This record gives sequence, C-alpha cells and structure tokens, in this order.
Amino acid sequence: MCAALKIGIVGTGNMGRIHARILDDLGVLVGVADSAIDSAKKTADIYKVPAFDDFHTLVEKTKPDALVISTPTFTHASIAEEIASKYDCIRGLLIEKPLASTLEDGKKVADIVKKKNIVTLVSHSEIYNPIVGKAISLIEADAIGVPRVIIHDRRGFVQSSRIPSLGDVFEDIGVHDFDIMARISQGKAKLYAQSSKERGIFNSGTVMVNFESGSEHFFHLSRQYAGRRRYMDVSGSKGSLMLDLFGQIIKVQHLDQEHKAATDSINLPERGATIKVYGEPVREVLNDFISCIKSGETPRVSVDDALGALEVVEACRESASTGKVIDIEIKPKR
Repeated sequence: MCAALKIGIVGTGNMGRIHARILDDLGVLVGVADSAIDSAKKTADIYKVPAFDDFHTLVEKTKPDALVISTPTFTHASIAEEIASKYDCIRGLLIEKPLASTLEDGKKVADIVKKKNIVTLVSHSEIYNPIVGKAISLIEADAIGVPRVIIHDRRGFVQSSRIPSLGDVFEDIGVHDFDIMARISQGKAKLYAQSSKERGIFNSGTVMVNFESGSEHFFHLSRQYAGRRRYMDVSGSKGSLMLDLFGQIIKVQHLDQEHKAATDSINLPERGATIKVYGEPVREVLNDFISCIKSGETPRVSVDDALGALEVVEACRESASTGKVIDIEIKPKR
C-alpha cells in the first residue's frame, strides 16, 4: 500500500534517523541528504538507500513524492520555501517542529505550500501520542466537566552546544503543549511568561495563560532538568485527568470520590517500552502524512495549527523579554 510513494529525508540528526527507521519499515524511504555527508552516509548505509550532501541532488536523483525536513530549526522555513517553490514533483512536506523560528517566516511557508497545494504536516508529535488523543476525547465527552485548570509539565536536558540549533525553549518544546492547549481551550486570553537564558537563549520558563472563558493553563518548560518529565494535569468542574505522557497512563479522579479512594486507571494498549514513547507517536505522524498525501486531506497537525502555536511562542518571547502581560486569541480548530 505504501510502496507506491517515495519519500526522502533532509537532515539525518536524531529525528531524521527516527524518521528513516520508520519510513524504511513502511517501505517508502528512497534517500537521505545532509550537509554533513558522513552523517547521511551512516544512515543511508543502514537502510541501503543513497546519501547526498544537499537536498537538490536528493530530489533530482530520486524524484521523491514527498520530503521530511528534519534540519536545525532556523533552516526549516528557508528549506521548505525553496523546495515548494522549485520542485513541482513534491506532493507532501513533513516539517519537524517548529514550522519556523518566527511567525513571519512561518507565514511565508504557509503561503507557498497552500499556493502549490502541497500536503504539509508539522510534526507536533505529542498530538499523535495516544495518551493525548484519549485525554482530549474524554474532555470532549464531558468526563470531567468543564476544564478549569490545566498544568503542562515538560522538562528534560539539552546539552549547551545543541541549544543554538534548536532555538529557544518556547519554539523547541513549548509548541507541543501550546498546540494541545488550543485543542482544549479557545478564545481571548492573557499570557504572562518568565524565562532564564543559556548562551543568550531562553532555555527554561514558566507560562500562564488565563482565558476569558475561565480556564487557566500553566506551563513548566525546561531543557536544564536532570531527567525527563512529560505530565499533564487537567482539573475540571466534575473531576480531573492526570496524564503520564511517557508511561501512557491516564488516571481519572472524580470529585465525589474519597481522597484516598482508588482512582480509575486507563491503560492504553500502546503503553510499552521506551522505544514506543519515542517511536510510536512519530510512526502515527508518518502514517497520517502518507494517508493525507494519498487522499489530499488535511493532516491532524496542519500548517495553520503550526502557525497558531507560533503565535503563542512569540507572545511568550515578548512577555519574557518585557515583563508585560500579552493579549492572545486561540482560534477554534476545524
């Protein structure tokens, strides 16, 4: 089913290698490119595909239907624009998060891919984590009533040398939770952010978003934490959801339960080894990408969703830089 498509990868760093493994498993990988040719060759040798030192040669030699862009963050927009503008054979682009480093650059990419009718998915992969989908469906089913307070805790460690290629903490890891927020709460809101810097770049921070509707979102984002934490706590008018995004477990607590009473646990069938934590959401990203290329439908994370997350990123930057509260508006999803 997938074999009819041909997909290449631009960038063979950590995420590029993950995409290569899954695309090879799906039978659609036709080549990889990286300006560091030794890196490209290492990945290419594993999957028996050609390696190139630039994406132009990759496209010209392998004639792919689609490309995955997994290069350093600050290059996403320029590479996507050039590919979309120059190559009519490209029917799909999967761009690693974020879409771009700035909202202005993101809008340029959105304009060209829409004009060329290129299926574009931005890999906010946490949206594809089955635990997140289950939580959103429970919220939509009124399992906990009206969401009131949502706490997002996303912390880990990034070596100082890698920070410039990844951009600030808001664009690098915050986009995941900003997109999740937009699927839970919409409307006008006020945002306040604080952040500390590493090498002159925002590297950890807290963000508070208060919606006129009454819901509040609190974000703890850090890349200088000795460990890895991916948790969400959603408190509603009738109960709460406690999410372990790594362990892929949801615990449901109802307000009428005794404090020490056993909670309802929902164990998803996808729960498993660490490889599933990293690999399975990305596999769902790629499955959605391939499906949308074939059908022409809009991916679960569209270019417009990515622009919405970037609007929050820029509001965080402005607030953290000025100390001011910033007015934002989260538009409803399709």
